[in-house]
Amino acid sequence: MRSILRRLNDVVGVKGSLVLTRDGIVVASHISKSLSEDLVAAMASNVVLSTRRNLEKYGMRAYARITLVASHGKMVFTDTGPAFLVVVMDRNVELGPVGIEIESAAMRIRQVGEIRV
Repeated sequence: MRSILRRLNDVVGVKGSLVLTRDGIVVASHISKSLSEDLVAAMASNVVLSTRRNLEKYGMRAYARITLVASHGKMVFTDTGPAFLVVVMDRNVELGPVGIEIESAAMRIRQVGEIRV
């Protein structure tokens, strides 16, 4: 799984990526030294858990992908089945080309099968 994340991080503008279980536990990560891995993991876990909880509260189904745009960057959260792929990017990155790489990485993570913590 780390090789999937490493390959994804080679895409221009991607600062890091990680895989979270549905309950917010980090399975694997590859984060740029310019970011705090703990901070990214905590934020990603909070977004995944609170979004899922709120969707369930209103009787809505789970999401396939969320894009969070902030003043200093973007985060994309992609459902991979047993976990979520989270990708941190520069704010100015176009999601079209990077989105293809993210979906490709998500497909490879889905194929990994069971994720153990």
